Amino acid sequence: MDTKELILEKTLELMIEKQNSIVSIREISDATGIATGGIYHYFSNKKQIYDEITERYLINYLKFDMDKLRQIKGNAKEKIHDVMAEIFKQKQAGIKIETIEDEIDYRIILMILTPNGFSYENSVELCQGILKELENLFTKIVEEGQKNSEIRQDLSTEDIVESLTLMYIGIQYIWEIYWIDDMIQAFEENFDLQWEKIKFRE
Repeated sequence: MDTKELILEKTLELMIEKQNSIVSIREISDATGIATGGIYHYFSNKKQIYDEITERYLINYLKFDMDKLRQIKGNAKEKIHDVMAEIFKQKQAGIKIETIEDEIDYRIILMILTPNGFSYENSVELCQGILKELENLFTKIVEEGQKNSEIRQDLSTEDIVESLTLMYIGIQYIWEIYWIDDMIQAFEENFDLQWEKIKFRE
């Protein structure tokens, strides 16, 4: 691991230990064994460290592996199911942190970094863009399903896509806020009911 990576991961580790997103350059120096001057060689100020940690462990967490999602095959029901199951699998796994050996519930990291996310440049636009990508994928699947008489045609594509997106947001929300054990299980318990609402009716 190079020095810059070490600084970022050790800073995040300090945040987790303190249950706080605020750490000092001195604390980072002590944790990494790198002199403060060495830290400033890689980062011009502490905000830059915070921003890179926020981008890597919060913003990148919010993103979807769209290439993988677009490769999912099957009929409309299978595609919707497998896309959402893959998303929840990705979210629940979090992002690997090499310097932390013990398994950490990624929700702790999200809780610590969320305040930094509000000050991250263009964070609102980024989040809206990420969600729009998912909506576009759902739109393509739903339109194809309607064309093939697999999904209801008496409901608008927009309404169906909105209901699927809200399902995703709702399950992730209760996982993060109410600490349910398993997003995938919560999704599986609700998917058939959601499908019954949107499946084609002759």
